[in-house]
Amino acid sequence: MLKFGFETLNLHRIELKVFAFNPRALCCYEKGGFKKEGPRRHVHFHEDQYHDAYYMGILQEEFADHRA
Repeated sequence: MLKFGFETLNLHRIELKVFAFNPRALCCYEKGGFKKEGPRRHVHFHEDQYHDAYYMGILQEEFADHRA
């Protein structure tokens, strides 16, 4: 998906949001080259409590370096 975004669509950056109660997804995105850009506090109500979300992003040049 990232390859399509960067190489075919020529995007400069791709970003996503992941909830703090999902550490497996957070780890997966970091392994894919995404970097945490900042948290947003109490943005999602799940199982009777509020949870933070992390915004993550990857730039085109970071993707190229990560693949090398």
